[in-house]
Amino acid sequence: MDQNLTRRACFGLGLVAVLGIAGCGSLGLGRSLRVDEAELQRLAAREFPLRRRVLEIVELDVSAPRIGLLPERQRIAASVEVAAHERLFDGRADGRLEFDAALRWAAADQTLRLAEVRVGRFELDSHGGRAPLPAERLGALVVERALEGAVVYRLPPQRAERLRLAGLVPERIEIEPGALLLRFTDAPR
Repeated sequence: MDQNLTRRACFGLGLVAVLGIAGCGSLGLGRSLRVDEAELQRLAAREFPLRRRVLEIVELDVSAPRIGLLPERQRIAASVEVAAHERLFDGRADGRLEFDAALRWAAADQTLRLAEVRVGRFELDSHGGRAPLPAERLGALVVERALEGAVVYRLPPQRAERLRLAGLVPERIEIEPGALLLRFTDAPR
């Protein structure tokens, strides 16, 4: 059997074992992993709800996102429910947020994270009526900051180790219609 063919077959089988993506996620040509939109939604839901403190005065609780893909812009779109608690005066507000973001791989902890978060729409209800527009604008900036770097997917440690042993690292993330494609390359030596 051709040595390159054997190596590719072993790599493909090893990558399936490494990543353990069943069902919707499927491997392409051996150096890529395709995760469809529904699987991405399921993986992201594992990392939420998210609680973040911003500027030491606002605590945000963010629900699991409803995700859509924007292949023409190489970004994802998401909408979430947000609960904000302002700690100084004990103010509370609930709202709905729509944003889009790029994705980046963080090799240090083997996670897929939000990057370049941009809020498109943010509506707050301060339980006594709708929040004023300046509060929503400021809130959108606070939420962008809070979501920057949020984990969408975390590779389990044993799978990360197997990937390391196979000598592979993620090279780039591509968003195509209906799926996310993670391409791998040989790790630098």
